Amino acid sequence: MPDTIEVYTGDVVTVEHVETLPDGGARFDLSTDDGRTWRVDVTRNGDSEIVTTKRDGTLADLDTPEWLDDVVARLSRA
Repeated sequence: MPDTIEVYTGDVVTVEHVETLPDGGARFDLSTDDGRTWRVDVTRNGDSEIVTTKRDGTLADLDTPEWLDDVVARLSRA
């Protein structure tokens, strides 16, 4: 079940765990109410890599959100 995080910009980000990665990290879908979604791999040491981005379910070239590091840090502590 997805969780939500309110980030410092005031945006509410929905966080959904997709799968555990073989190296011990995890893959997450991070989405906002405006239809943008970032699929992000988070390593065990807290590094992140954007795998894909979508707008309204269609692949799109989205900028990295300024709140990404904040959300990844919270996920790394969980």
